[in-house]
This record gives sequence, structure tokens and C-alpha cells, in this order.
Amino acid sequence: MATKGRSLDEYIDKYRATASPEEVAVFDDYVERFALAGQILEARKDAGLTQIDLATRTGIGQSEISRIERGIGNPTEQTLARIGRALNRRLTFVEIPPPA
Repeated sequence: MATKGRSLDEYIDKYRATASPEEVAVFDDYVERFALAGQILEARKDAGLTQIDLATRTGIGQSEISRIERGIGNPTEQTLARIGRALNRRLTFVEIPPPA
């Protein structure tokens, strides 16, 4: 049961404050994976494409695209580049603030 008025960021901060460094590292990997998944999903929808359309454009299986968009895939750099090209995007690193 969720506590009313708490944001996801508050839960994340609380978890990080009590977790071991190893747990935080694993958690941060998942955060990055889901952030990437969300970006790909949003870009695909913005382009008006279905997963099948994207699969056809990239030669990547629809099931793999689904896994990537759900954050459970482990795409290679080549796979990400193919998806990016199909969505008229390019892979870049963006500066983020350091964790608090």
C-alpha cells in the first residue's frame, strides 16, 4: 500500500540511503535500463510506428524490441544504433547531475 503524498524520488532516495553499495549499483543499472527503454518507446510512438513497423525497418525481431522497451532486453550498441537510425535519432551521452 502506497503512502499518500510520497513521490517516486522520495522512495528512491530512501532506498539508496539504506542499501549497500552493491545494491545501489544494481539498482542504478536498472534505472538506466528503464530510462533507455522509455526513450525508445516514446520515440517509436512519436514516429507513429508499431513494434512490428520498427522491427521491419530495423531487421530486429518484434519480440526483441518488446523486451528492450520493457527494460528487460540487453541490446548491443549495434542494435541501439539500428533502432536510432530507424527513428531518425542518434545515440548520445547526456550530462546528468550526480546522485545526492
